Amino acid sequence: MNFRKLIFAALCCTFIGGAIAQSENLSDGRSGRIEFQSANVPDMWQFARKNTSNTTQQTVWGDLLMPKKVDGKVPALVIMHGSAGVEPWAYDLWAAKLNPAGVAVFVVDSYKPRGVSETNTNQLGDQVTMPSQTADALNALRVLATHPKIDSNRIYVIGMSRGGNPAFYAAWPMYQAAVNTNGAKFAGHIPMYPGMCNIRYRADYAEKASAPIFFALPDREREDYQDVSICQRYAKELADAGNTVTTKEYKGAYHAWDGGGRRFRYEQAHSAKPCDLELQMTTVAGSGLGKNARDLKKNQELKNYDEWHAAVRGCMAHVRAAVGGDAAQSDAVVADVLKFMGVQ
Repeated sequence: MNFRKLIFAALCCTFIGGAIAQSENLSDGRSGRIEFQSANVPDMWQFARKNTSNTTQQTVWGDLLMPKKVDGKVPALVIMHGSAGVEPWAYDLWAAKLNPAGVAVFVVDSYKPRGVSETNTNQLGDQVTMPSQTADALNALRVLATHPKIDSNRIYVIGMSRGGNPAFYAAWPMYQAAVNTNGAKFAGHIPMYPGMCNIRYRADYAEKASAPIFFALPDREREDYQDVSICQRYAKELADAGNTVTTKEYKGAYHAWDGGGRRFRYEQAHSAKPCDLELQMTTVAGSGLGKNARDLKKNQELKNYDEWHAAVRGCMAHVRAAVGGDAAQSDAVVADVLKFMGVQ
């Protein structure tokens, strides 16, 4: 029986009686499936400006997997999934490797609670927006910080593909301010083959990231979803501005290289790789699109919401995207994440 099946069996035992554990406070030390409150947020502007008039509450859940031997308090890693939803390697690779290293893992599901199976073919839909997933990550932090066996000062977040968006945006005070985490902050952020490099809702013109950021990037010659060179350029800009930002390009690795032995192509994957758009977000209500919105490839200023949205729709493309597992580079990124967390 593989690790994911063992975890599933344990969770089934937790659910005997027909009820899933639901709590905003984990002071009883529970693990297994945890429901918690988050939000549906229409767009990044309303999130940054704390405009809740169009925001609705949303119950989401995650699977909390604790190390078998807990001596004192342990660090934790929140996992934010990509466009295909929670996939097996969250359990079979990440939990299987990190739990024995003494790290708790919280696998958050942003899709099934909202009735969504995937967004791979349409990244611009409104069923699960980027700020909604960012709210999920921050609310997961809030809940985990109440667990008596988890060190609230050593909770990290990793996001794969589209999940790299919340893993990255949760680093910035502008977006943190929208969610009351009761003072908890992530100790570090790991966008892994992320989906946020080519269309950037920047929050760095007046503030710094609250914790280090580590970009784990695939081979630029094998990545069909994002332009790795643009990710590295963006990371350098942030680092040059005084943020603690590092990158590593895993040579030979495809998108989703931690996905076991599979190797295939997504037909009609919705990719932002042709784009190079950015703006600096603002927090003041009624301040419009933001500052310095531009299409860098066209060297064109974007003056309003209509021009921004038209540029986003115009540059994104449906492509035949390669995805592939790489056992050696999977082991490498796990080791690098543990090192980033100060575990090894």
